[in-house]
Amino acid sequence: RQTIARILRNRDISRIFIINIILQSFYAWMTVYVPIYLHGTIHFSWPEISIIFTIMLIPFVLVDYPLGKLADKNWGEKEMMAIGFIIMAIATSSLFLFTVNNVATWAIMLFITRVGAATAELMIETYFFKKVDGKDPEVLSVFRTTRPLSYFVAPLIVTISLTYFTENYLFIVFGLLCLFTLYPILTIRDTN
Repeated sequence: RQTIARILRNRDISRIFIINIILQSFYAWMTVYVPIYLHGTIHFSWPEISIIFTIMLIPFVLVDYPLGKLADKNWGEKEMMAIGFIIMAIATSSLFLFTVNNVATWAIMLFITRVGAATAELMIETYFFKKVDGKDPEVLSVFRTTRPLSYFVAPLIVTISLTYFTENYLFIVFGLLCLFTLYPILTIRDTN
């Protein structure tokens, strides 16, 4: 309780928690529901989905080092975090329009979502560790619970959304959720 109260009192830390919960919920949704959508609705085979997902995950290997250097030298974490979420929002929302069974199209579009996600994730982690020092392991421990929490949040969002919309609208819902992060991102203080 004391740790959570301390987190809530610190505007920057509490907002980075919210941002990370949204990112982790995006991952949870993508991990569970998108393969089901691709298989059941777009009619990809599981081997095709594995190819799409292999290509989709390449940004996590490619972008960390160059973006880390860029954030340290030119831009701050806050600005790059916002750019990452904007890329995620646009790419994810646009998936609503794609109904074609084409491996290359889906691989490219999901690749773009992960360029944004990898950027956002790296900047969240960098920002968090610049704000929290090694003397506060409780805050780090609570920060790590955002991932399991997201596995509750994502199905809740999906359940509510599917009450009102068809499953392809989930791309728009999660795209808008990514856009929602811009408010907490733009209101945190820079680390520089």
